[in-house]
Amino acid sequence: MSRERITTSGENATVRLSAEILEGLGLAVGDEVEILLVERTVVVRPLNEVERSERIEAATKDVIERRQGAYEELARGAD
Repeated sequence: MSRERITTSGENATVRLSAEILEGLGLAVGDEVEILLVERTVVVRPLNEVERSERIEAATKDVIERRQGAYEELARGAD
């Protein structure tokens, strides 16, 4: 873990990421990322991970929609 100070770059705040953190994320300078705020935690995700999550979410939604009748029947239980 490292401690960094928030600095400014023009009108934006910046935080430096160490080479170790970039390597751990599989990122390099110039790569695009998605930045989320989850409660009080900043999450930085490589775009390829974001795209993968979106594909998994779409596939899951598709399966649930196609199987909705079976899931409802299971929820009702045996007669």
